[in-house]
Amino acid sequence: VPSHVFTLGDRDVAGIATQAGGRTSHAAILARSRGIPAVSGVAGVPAQIKQNDLIVVDGREGHVLVNPDYETLAAYRKLQREFVDLKDALAENRDQPAVSADGEPVQLLANISCTADARAAAAMGASGVGLYRTEYLFLAHPDVPDEEEQYRAYCEAIDASPGRSITIRTLDVGGGKQIAYIGGAREANPFMGWRSIRLSFEHPQFFLAQIRAVLRAAADDGRPKQVRLMFPMVTTVEEMRKLRSFVHRAERRLTESRTPFGKVPVGLMLEVPAAAVSIDVLLEEADFVSIGSNDLVQYLMAADRDNPKVSGLCRPLSPAVLLVLRDVIAACRRAGKPVTLCGEIAAAPKTCALLFGMGLRCFSMSPAFVPIVKDLIGRLTRDKAEALLRHVLKMRTVSQIAKYMDEQIRVISPQLALLDS
Repeated sequence: VPSHVFTLGDRDVAGIATQAGGRTSHAAILARSRGIPAVSGVAGVPAQIKQNDLIVVDGREGHVLVNPDYETLAAYRKLQREFVDLKDALAENRDQPAVSADGEPVQLLANISCTADARAAAAMGASGVGLYRTEYLFLAHPDVPDEEEQYRAYCEAIDASPGRSITIRTLDVGGGKQIAYIGGAREANPFMGWRSIRLSFEHPQFFLAQIRAVLRAAADDGRPKQVRLMFPMVTTVEEMRKLRSFVHRAERRLTESRTPFGKVPVGLMLEVPAAAVSIDVLLEEADFVSIGSNDLVQYLMAADRDNPKVSGLCRPLSPAVLLVLRDVIAACRRAGKPVTLCGEIAAAPKTCALLFGMGLRCFSMSPAFVPIVKDLIGRLTRDKAEALLRHVLKMRTVSQIAKYMDEQIRVISPQLALLDS
């Protein structure tokens, strides 16, 4: 579960293999964000592995090998060395600007769960934090972090973030992330149930305390900072209006108590197909949009990404997914509202190139992937990316698209093909 990965701390973990979950499950994403190869949905893992077995966890291809033969092991050792050498070489671009081959600037931001992640983002050359998952502050806490504790944690995260630029997402629990003192009721379909802002609405004082803590952390302290407040799993314009009313209530409370606070842009994480369909109306109420591609893909495909029997349907290169992403990005650009994509596909070369072709210029990803995307963007032009997108949108199947983009990434950058999956 996500909390188990989060509490690994600095332990020397070489790889993680689990029976449950999929590639974009929360635990798998957290593992990769810490540079740990992870393979999910491997049936019979405990029964097949014994103490002192030698295991290969191939997070790129999704394979787990137990006690491989000499030749296989040698091949994987070589691949491991090449992978580490390439990542080390790419990390040297941390101080270079993120621009396309034809000089168009992009923003490469980081997804973080704690202050240590923010420091890693700065070290890898990110220009800010595009997603601070505040739920891990709660998951790692023995009870309920009060407003003061949250305020201090958010201040620390702001100070550690590159350029003191950060987008803070309110509590996103339910589904695969549970905390005992809020929610916790068993549901037949938790990913489509009482979670995220739906849960927050049912606990208004708890919710207001978090919003107040964010606003207080955004207060002017004499040094430049940029703080944005984002709400997860917004589905309707009524919800967005209600969320703005919560922000106004928090501001009034802080004003009445003469507590310094900052005015922040208020946005939504777009994860629900209904929100994608009604994006033009939602943009009237939102200052910015962040596309949560991991959940958006599973909801579009009606396939639980934590269920290995159907997680294979959660394919970001699906024509349906690409069309929805294209339309959402276009709507945001027409409205002049900033749009970011926070999800695994922001860091995968095949999908990143297509997103650039759609007009996306702000990507948020695990800190370790920032140098990879910076290198890829530096090899792309707008014309090339748009041509790739036009060609792909004529295709009808995921396999066609994946094969074509594999070929194209090898041409654009043979070395980056090693890092794609």
